[in-house]
Amino acid sequence: MIDRAAFFIGCLALVSSSASYAATPELRVALAEEPDSVNPLTGTLVVDNDISALVYDGLTRFDDRRNQIPDLAEAVPTLKNGGISADGKVLTYHLVRNARWHDGVPVTSRDVAFSLAAYRNPKLNAGSNSHFDNIVRIETPDKRTVRIVLTRPWAPALTAFAGGSNGVVLPEHLLSAKADLNRVDFVDPEFGSGPYSLTAWHRGSDMTFAANPSYFRGVPHIARIRLVFLENGNTMVTAIRSGAIDLADNVSVSTYEAARGAPLKTEMNARSSWDHLTFNTSKGPLADVRVRRALCYGFDADRIFTTIYHGLGVRGPVAENPRTSWYDSQLHYYAYSPSKAAALLDAAGWHLGSDGLRERDGRPLSLTFVTTAGNQTREQAQIFLQSSWQQIGIGTIIKNAPAAVLYAPASSGGLVYSGKFDVALNGIVSAADPSLWDINSSDAVPPKGQNLSWFADPELTSLENRAASTYDVASRKRLYDHIQEIELSDLPYYVLRWNEIISMHAPRLHGVHPSMTESTFWNVASWSWN
Repeated sequence: MIDRAAFFIGCLALVSSSASYAATPELRVALAEEPDSVNPLTGTLVVDNDISALVYDGLTRFDDRRNQIPDLAEAVPTLKNGGISADGKVLTYHLVRNARWHDGVPVTSRDVAFSLAAYRNPKLNAGSNSHFDNIVRIETPDKRTVRIVLTRPWAPALTAFAGGSNGVVLPEHLLSAKADLNRVDFVDPEFGSGPYSLTAWHRGSDMTFAANPSYFRGVPHIARIRLVFLENGNTMVTAIRSGAIDLADNVSVSTYEAARGAPLKTEMNARSSWDHLTFNTSKGPLADVRVRRALCYGFDADRIFTTIYHGLGVRGPVAENPRTSWYDSQLHYYAYSPSKAAALLDAAGWHLGSDGLRERDGRPLSLTFVTTAGNQTREQAQIFLQSSWQQIGIGTIIKNAPAAVLYAPASSGGLVYSGKFDVALNGIVSAADPSLWDINSSDAVPPKGQNLSWFADPELTSLENRAASTYDVASRKRLYDHIQEIELSDLPYYVLRWNEIISMHAPRLHGVHPSMTESTFWNVASWSWN
């Protein structure tokens, strides 16, 4: 393993702050996370979407404005173009003619069918694969035609195989003979059909990708990309200021503030991701909604936004992006009120003890509070919340972990997916479709989905099912407004802010347009140096 600090010092020695942008043989990208693997079937981290965008393709993808556009498919299915059947149960895609795997083998409809089986393999150690649940089968009448047959009309199925966390298409001829896809070493330049192939991974340091000369959309303009993993915020700031990197992607608010004035151009977009408090409703004090509401009354959400997030991002307390038409603009944050919090805790039987902490039946009100270790912005917000809740008599025990541990599948001991927390300050990147079935449904608790609050509400589950079962936008809007009301009232989670995706890059790098939904690399093949 290459020593991270030694590697980074070497980078700094090779460049100067004034001249480094003029002569780089490759694009050097700094990321705050390193994947624990590059298996696209099992990834649960944000950085996994970046790897997938470089190496793999979906049937469709999303541009920077949340528009779904073709990828391996020639068109996105609609009722108008006949891609959605009259009964809403069949989605038809026609593959482009010139897509090939990195070893030269053509991409066919059989690869899509194989990929579905791989994602739905019950032995797969995946964080979630529930967005494939309503697919009965994939029909392959010829090499270029893909028919996705559904159990019922299901609008979110249009985002299946839309790249990244929505699923990518995998090579049947390279993987079908593998007995256990959890153990496949995907560090192989032949895996993938995307604009780049992974050529090297120095764990703890960097990854290198080479342009695919046979990429079906044309050879990428940049011949080589190196991802450098700088999980420490101070190290990231030093890299930005010194010119040791050409692009810092998805930087935190604290890193952005500390790096202001660096000779980099900043690109921002309203990301469909949110930092939020996830309340584990399956056990302990937080099974009582009064305690969850007390937590929300017990801190100043306005102050967190202005002081911790520096006013960057968009405010909205529920899980629909406020910059979209799906958001219910009538909803508001809980007003900061320690007195209301205290009244709710008293009503729930949690009374102040002599030590200033609340207790019931001799047990203290103490919550296990987790977030991503090394994410300075989240850790700062966590300390703010800990102090605020201490003032209303609630103690917290902080047990942070690296992202790869925090969000690992339950089968691998991941803290969040196995429910080993009371409160989690975490983030989720949502797809363009407004459905939150995978988060809100009682049928989507881990390992089947991402209902990490274990919130089992029959009405909420029914509403999510009804909203996803129609392609009519007006009907869906009414249902999602009702869903948001329940989210804010019953509080399985509470959104602190909708994030800005912040990318800082060398002025001579062109084409970077951060995506609202998935990876900044969604259009990487068109990036270029001037």
